[in-house]
Amino acid sequence: MKRVSLIQVGFGTVGGAVIELVLRHRALWRTRFDLDVSIAAVAGRSGAIVSDNPTGLDDSTLRDLVESRRSKAAAERPAGDSVADALPRIVDGGTTIVIDAASGDETANIDVRALELGAGAVLSNKAPLALAKADPRAKALWSHAGTTGRLKYEATCGAGLPVISTLQALLDTGDEMLEISGALSGTFGAIFSAVGTGTSYSDAVRDAQAQGYTEPDPRDDLSGLDVARKGLILARTMGQMADLDDIVIHSLVPKHLEEATVDEFLERLTDQDFDIGRQAAESLATDTSLKYIVNWSPDQGVTVGLRQIPRSTVLGALQGPENIVSFRTRRYDQYPCVVSGPGAGAAVTAAGMVADMLTLAHRIAR
Repeated sequence: MKRVSLIQVGFGTVGGAVIELVLRHRALWRTRFDLDVSIAAVAGRSGAIVSDNPTGLDDSTLRDLVESRRSKAAAERPAGDSVADALPRIVDGGTTIVIDAASGDETANIDVRALELGAGAVLSNKAPLALAKADPRAKALWSHAGTTGRLKYEATCGAGLPVISTLQALLDTGDEMLEISGALSGTFGAIFSAVGTGTSYSDAVRDAQAQGYTEPDPRDDLSGLDVARKGLILARTMGQMADLDDIVIHSLVPKHLEEATVDEFLERLTDQDFDIGRQAAESLATDTSLKYIVNWSPDQGVTVGLRQIPRSTVLGALQGPENIVSFRTRRYDQYPCVVSGPGAGAAVTAAGMVADMLTLAHRIAR
C-alpha cells in the first residue's frame, strides 16, 4: 500500500469540498489503486492544524473542520502550527502533495518549497501561476508544470473541465496551436445571457450577485483580471512566459467607480446600461451574441474583453454560466477541438483538484 499525505492549503468552499471527497472516497482508492490517502495538515489564514500521527488527521477532526466551514467559522478554526515549518517533516514521512485551494499569491512560497523538497502541488489558485515572470517563484513553479512534472493545475481554467490536459495532449502529440478562444467566466456568461434576452446590464449584474455567481464585490469579476489570469496560464502552458501587463484587458469597471463602495457601485451601474444595451441591440441585429472572451493567437498573444460572436459558432451559442474553450490547431483547423461544461462551483473544482492529486499520486507515490 502506497501512502500519500495531503496538505490542504486554503480552507474555504473548495478546500472543504476537497476534504469531503477524500473522506468519502479514500477507502475506494485503497481498494482500486492501492493508495492510502490521508490529510496531514489543514491551513487557513490564521494558521494550520498539523497532525503528529503518520496516518494524518483523524476523521472526526476533519469532519468538524468541514462543519465549521459550513457555519462560516472556517477562517478561525485552523490555528497554531505553520505549514511551512511542518513541510520538511511531513515530506520526510513519505509522498506528500500540497492542495492549494486558496486565493492570492501568498501561498506561492508553500507551493515552491513543497516542490523543492520533492513533493507534488495541485492548484486551483491562479495567483501563484500568474506571478510576474521576473519573480523567481514563477520560474520555480513553471519548471515543474509539464505533463510529467509535479505541479498540476487543471482546476485553474474551467474548474473540473479538462482544459489544461487537453491543451497539453495536443502539444505533446506535436500539434500546432493556431488560436484559442474561450468563455471562461461563469459570471460573465450569466450576465450577458441575461442581457441578450433584454435585461438591463445593471439588473443582470445584481441578479448574478444575488444568485452567487459573482464575488461579494462584483468588481473582482467585472475587472476581467480573473479571466486574464486564465489566459496567461494557457499561454504559459504553451511555453510563452508572458506577463499580466502584456495582456490587453477590457475592464467593465468604470474608472469613476473603482474606489466606490460596493453598494454605491451597484447603484450607479445604471451608468453603463445605455452603452451595453446599444451593443446588445447591435448583436441582435447582426445575429451575434455579446460574450466576454479570452483569445490567444501567435500574433496578438492574449486579449480579454467583450466581443460580438456569431451565434452560428459554439461560443456564440453558449448560454448561461457554462464555460467553453475552443482550440484551433493544424489538426483541428476547420472543426476546432472544443471543451465545454460547468466551469465553476465547489464540487466540480474540488473534483478537478482530486483528479490531479490522484494522477500525481500514481506517479510519485513510493
